[in-house]
Amino acid sequence: MGLCNYAHLIMKRVAVIALISYCAFALEFLLYNFWGQWGKPELLILVVIFFNLYLGIRFSIIAALFCGLFKDASGAAPFGTYLLVYICAAYMTTLVRQYIYQPGSRFSRAVVTCLVIIGCFIVQALLANMDREVRLGELLYYLLLPQMITTMVAATYVFAKLKNISELFVLKT
Repeated sequence: MGLCNYAHLIMKRVAVIALISYCAFALEFLLYNFWGQWGKPELLILVVIFFNLYLGIRFSIIAALFCGLFKDASGAAPFGTYLLVYICAAYMTTLVRQYIYQPGSRFSRAVVTCLVIIGCFIVQALLANMDREVRLGELLYYLLLPQMITTMVAATYVFAKLKNISELFVLKT
């Protein structure tokens, strides 16, 4: 494979990651506006996890950058908060993938998703606790519980659809 073809493949991957990240962000925004916190899975975290499992850490960090930028640009939190959360998710996925993940196993993907959501929750709780007092019980009930339930329900379906999209655009060589 020539250098030009390799650069073309990388740029195609980055463009598809950006498009998928934006679509996940828009869908997450719509679901939140229709059903609130209890009806919105963390699609952006699922995108970061998927690209880590499918293409590796480099493309997962690119997905984390896009997801974080989209979420930070539309939120009230200080700019960079979600960039940090999603980059942490990319690295947490790599750690869990290295020690726990079994390729091709649905249960293993569910464990990775669960652990990364808990890790992102901890990062969000720490960031929220920096400038104001937050009650952990309320965070667990109003933030982690809805995130965990809706994201775990949606994870298998989202991963299957993301794999179909990736195969459609021939991202893996």
